[in-house]
Amino acid sequence: MMNPDPNKLISQIPSPFLEDLLEISNTIRNHEGEAYLVGGSVRDLILNKIPHEYDLAVSISPEKMQKIFKRTVPTGIKHGTITVLFQDRSYELTTFRKDEDYIDGRRPETVQFGVSLSEDLKRRDFTMNALALDLLKKTLVDEHSGLEDIQNSLIRTIGNPVSRFTEDGLRPVRAIRFVSTLGFTIHPETAEAIETCRQVTAKVSPERIHDEFLKVLKGKNPIGGLDLLKKYKILELFSKTKLYSGDWEKNKNGFSKLIESSERSKIAYFLASCFSEQNCLSDSTVFFKELRFSNQRTKDSQFLVKTLYSLIQHREELKTSPGLRTHLLHPVAQYAGKMEYWDCCLELSHLWSAFLNEEAFWLVSAEQEWKKNPPLLLSDLTIDGNLIREKFPELPAPKLGEVLRSSLHAVLQDPNLNSEDLLLDLIRKSN
Repeated sequence: MMNPDPNKLISQIPSPFLEDLLEISNTIRNHEGEAYLVGGSVRDLILNKIPHEYDLAVSISPEKMQKIFKRTVPTGIKHGTITVLFQDRSYELTTFRKDEDYIDGRRPETVQFGVSLSEDLKRRDFTMNALALDLLKKTLVDEHSGLEDIQNSLIRTIGNPVSRFTEDGLRPVRAIRFVSTLGFTIHPETAEAIETCRQVTAKVSPERIHDEFLKVLKGKNPIGGLDLLKKYKILELFSKTKLYSGDWEKNKNGFSKLIESSERSKIAYFLASCFSEQNCLSDSTVFFKELRFSNQRTKDSQFLVKTLYSLIQHREELKTSPGLRTHLLHPVAQYAGKMEYWDCCLELSHLWSAFLNEEAFWLVSAEQEWKKNPPLLLSDLTIDGNLIREKFPELPAPKLGEVLRSSLHAVLQDPNLNSEDLLLDLIRKSN
């Protein structure tokens, strides 16, 4: 049985967070209260991970906390939560409470303050998140076998899983997310309740599902979480698109090659794996809107998918410099700008590797071509619209753009053509 030393756990908290947390705990104790580090931060310390945030459960009222701390924000005062600020760092403090009267499947209608730490821990979602660490007394409280479940890499609700999930429909999705981020498995009874409580999950806002979905994609075991989202048809509760119409079973293993890749690469790969190539852009537009993705995330991910398909289609041409300039470097530079376009090329190489299960054979040649800084955009041409109008006054205005694009196409094929005389001569011959 795991029996972590509280002193060691506390020593793992980096500065200045530890100093802040000790100051908060001392301030509360000096006002005859108790304070415990709780939730995911304690779990992460036990797993030898540095927590991303630190939440505390305290015995004093939110109104009293507002009086004894200099800088606070009433982030959820109805439910007993305030945020204490130290310079640019923030800590959520929540009064010990008992949740009552869940109606909307998301939050309690009423809460009861003035309860014990034990009562407060009972309301939490999973045993692994119901641990409490007293930083001053250096004691660890575990009343729900959370340590045992962490040792066994098990996600299990506190008490009856259907009751826990009926209270809050986001909890089943959080369980699935923990499969991805922690690499744990879900206890059979807890897993069964995910299916039972699907209609409660359907009440959750799309914004919260959006956030959990991204965390699944960014986890160390994304395939595990994504498989469960598919198994329990969670995304289908929020999207009318025909999900998994692509070759999902074949492509999903590619996620293991994208663990270190950017968020937009992972979203793009989900689109390429989930939707058919024919309907990917139209279906993903609907999917993004339904799950409240930002316009930028939508554009970035769709660009990567569209360009990936184009690269696959022009595979043979990528063996040549003109093909690399035309089908890779030009569209990427046009979308991302020349300052960032090599990073985008690397992302596409990772997507290629994941999608086709082979290395991007074109990457080395593309890098060599990139380092030559070839002309790739209309702005790189030695001619512009004003010069063309001056030299060819009889040219109809609507044809100007076409002439410039033809000139760029010629230069992409052969950068040596990018001289004023040669390009004007090409225009003269073609008109």
